[in-house]
Amino acid sequence: MKVSIIVPVYNVEKYLPEALESVIKQTYTDWELILVENRSRDRSYEVCLSYAEKYPDISVYQEKTASLSNARNRGMQEAKGEYLMFLDSDDYLSSPAIIEKMVHKIEQTDADVVICNYERLWNGKLLAAASHESYSYKDRESESFRFEGFFSPGNLSYVWGRLYRADFLKENQIIFKEFAYAEDKMFNTECYAHGIRYAFIKDRGYVYRKNTSSISHHYNPKSRECWLGIAHEMEKVLRRTKKTEYEGIVRYTIFFAAFFDAKMEYTEHGRSLRSIWHTLRKYGHDPLAKRVFRDLMCGKDMKGLSSGAWKIMMRGFSLCMNLHMFLILSVGIKVLIELRVDERMSDTGLRE
Repeated sequence: MKVSIIVPVYNVEKYLPEALESVIKQTYTDWELILVENRSRDRSYEVCLSYAEKYPDISVYQEKTASLSNARNRGMQEAKGEYLMFLDSDDYLSSPAIIEKMVHKIEQTDADVVICNYERLWNGKLLAAASHESYSYKDRESESFRFEGFFSPGNLSYVWGRLYRADFLKENQIIFKEFAYAEDKMFNTECYAHGIRYAFIKDRGYVYRKNTSSISHHYNPKSRECWLGIAHEMEKVLRRTKKTEYEGIVRYTIFFAAFFDAKMEYTEHGRSLRSIWHTLRKYGHDPLAKRVFRDLMCGKDMKGLSSGAWKIMMRGFSLCMNLHMFLILSVGIKVLIELRVDERMSDTGLRE
């Protein structure tokens, strides 16, 4: 068995058939499809069983702990393939030849992971996301590669839309940590710290669907704790792998987390300016975040960044955080959100 495709399943009976059919229709046929049902409240489990009855290469498992990380880890435990692919159950593979092309690329280059471009499905419209060509040609050890790959406008944080070498993950004991979301950013940061070898193909072979029921589109009042927990875990991994020169990843994670949480609180609480102020104040008094914003204010490791706009934005934001100018920052963030500047600067672009 060459390729194991792992699909965590939770309340997706509406979308699941399209995801599974996109695998079944692949020109590459040496695969197994591992469905890990995770306490769904709809008919998702029944859909899984119906496909498993028709296709011998489809296996169904039930994970009783309500956790995306546990579901993916269970799939990794059951996988027999030389390569692993993660497919979210509300997304699908857009090209019937994408697995064949990925397998060819990873074997041709002896890489540990091969990454394709993707499209986003917003309100019934297929729109191209930013291409990995914005960073993939850069030196893998550069600060610019880390910033543009893992943050803006890159897609290195995601686990979908790529093919991993299973032996690399096993040898380095890389699994998904237990976080409410963004567990894939932690997973891929750990891969990077262990020296993963990248390969890229230009094809747009994956479709990411805007599903308002998914975790990434839900408000979470404990988001700050999640992001800070991820940042702490990143620091541990970088120390363990002796890659402390990568600590910019930790700093950028907290910078974007503070903005992301401020936006989520603003939206959740009726576009309240006070909710932004309250969120920034919490970040401003966290010991790790205080150190991060102090480093960013001083421009630590920013010389390698190619974007002057991001340098100015991060240093200005961090200066205000250090001086506790939370009200001024709140007004600025409100303006950016209303003008949708944050969307334009992301890998997905405008959400429409």
